[in-house]
Amino acid sequence: MTPRKTGEQRKAEIIETALLLAAELGPDRITAEAIAIRLGISQPAIFKHFPRKGDIWDAVIDWLARSLGRVWTESTTDEPPEQRLFALLDAHFAFIAAHPAVPLVLLSPELQARHPPLRQTIMRLMALFHTELRQAINAGPSPPGNADQRAWMMLSLVQGIAVRWALSGHAFDIRAEGGELVRLVW
Repeated sequence: MTPRKTGEQRKAEIIETALLLAAELGPDRITAEAIAIRLGISQPAIFKHFPRKGDIWDAVIDWLARSLGRVWTESTTDEPPEQRLFALLDAHFAFIAAHPAVPLVLLSPELQARHPPLRQTIMRLMALFHTELRQAINAGPSPPGNADQRAWMMLSLVQGIAVRWALSGHAFDIRAEGGELVRLVW
């Protein structure tokens, strides 16, 4: 007999499944029914943990924010400052490669239009990443220019690579190409 899952385990499973389905179908096409079918549970079981579909996306974004925060923190090394910036960006690209739905979820205009609080949370997440980048840039010798502007440009570069990778169906190694492009721009 399989042991019954705790509420937190089931929520984590729903979030993970939402991300997997978002990578397969696109975030705007996911339904509670699709999640339930994938998990082999009833649709009311989904609604027990997440009464509204928007609650699932809130939880997904919250999970992404916590996970990315850990990734950014763990990428901090004792290397020279410039290497810390590259390590931060590499860790970010590695996270995206491991979770292909990330660019689709974060940049989905349909999802954001149907769930306005999601947009605000995504903007806060972008601001946090910008802060991480700015701190890495400020930590060491950098080319001329404002660190704040350079961080926004780096963030835009990361977003552009992530979107191209997602649209191409993951046709290239995002870590390798992202790292090469970041170094070229730097």
